[in-house]
Amino acid sequence: MEDSPKIAPQGLQASITAGLGTFATASCMKWLPAEHAQYWVSATTLLVPVIGYLVAKFFYSIDEPEGLTQYKARLKRDMASQKKIMKDKNVSEDVKKNVREKYTSTMLKLASANQDYTAQGVVAD
Repeated sequence: MEDSPKIAPQGLQASITAGLGTFATASCMKWLPAEHAQYWVSATTLLVPVIGYLVAKFFYSIDEPEGLTQYKARLKRDMASQKKIMKDKNVSEDVKKNVREKYTSTMLKLASANQDYTAQGVVAD
């Protein structure tokens, strides 16, 4: 399946651009001398949309679907309990061997969780 490329949502991009633009323009007007302020206000109107786009794209790229986050959390909990079992001295070596195999399998699932996840959920092998 081919996933669509992540594109920053326009509402988020517009909000970031408006906020940055207002802040940058006000900063130019307040802290710069009058003879330089107009130049920097003009430069700000050109630079802020680009910066806003990059910031929105960054926020969108770190956004993760809730199902994927929950799946990764379950795998991490499984690995933590499997580690405890492997360190326990009261558990037989036969059980530890089986748990090591499960631990390896869980680690591989966690490593490929982003690849295995689709809009419908996790694709099982």
